[in-house]
Formats: sequence, C-alpha cells, structure tokens
Amino acid sequence: MNRIDAAVLREMDLFLEEIYGDSKSAGQGMADVNLGKSQVRGFESMLTSTSRFSEIINYIKNQAGKDTKGAWSSVAKGLLDQLERLENKAEALGKDDPSLILQIKIKLVRGWGKQVIAHCLYQRMLMGGR
Repeated sequence: MNRIDAAVLREMDLFLEEIYGDSKSAGQGMADVNLGKSQVRGFESMLTSTSRFSEIINYIKNQAGKDTKGAWSSVAKGLLDQLERLENKAEALGKDDPSLILQIKIKLVRGWGKQVIAHCLYQRMLMGGR
C-alpha cells in the first residue's frame, strides 16, 4: 500500500479548508432538522471506523430511506453531493492508484466529517441543546 506523500497531504488539507463553509452548512442542516444526538454520534462513529468510502454513502442512503420523520431525507442529498466532491478530489490526487485513492478518500471524509459533526453539535447547543 502506497503512503500519501507530504505534497498530497498538503493538498488535502487545503481542500478541507476550501470546503469548510460547505461542511459548516451541512452541520447546520443536520442541526436544523433536529437529528438526534445519538444519530449524529452514530454517523460520527461510522465515519471514523469504516475502511470503505462506499459504506458511508450507503449509510446515508439507508438512513434517508428508513427515515419516517424526514430528517435524514432532507439532508441526504447535500451530504451525498459533498461526498462526491471529496471522491472527485481523491481521484484527482491519487491519479491511477486505486489503493492511494481509497486512502485519500478515507482521510478526506474523516476530516470533512469532523467539520460537519462539530458544527452540528455546536449549533444544537446554540439552539438550546435540542
């Protein structure tokens, strides 16, 4: 398995900074639809524990598909769109190396997830902890 070199790591960090506003909006959206704290923490746990990018996509689709209150279904498209941006960036940085692309995707999604979850939990606190 190839290691991510320093130049690519820097590009990844710059990209995460570039999309910070979108990550913040995603977290705001999750707070606005009142996703339960356990749902938010479950999403966070899955983001940090998975080794497959597709598992994250499937998780969001599954949550939206079984959502009777409409919370996940209202944020799913935005989250999936942001994941697509992450995937496109990983493919550009990893060139033609599938192993490297996967490593980059996982590292990007974990950085993105930290941004989204942190903002969601902060917004929940500002809204009275609901």
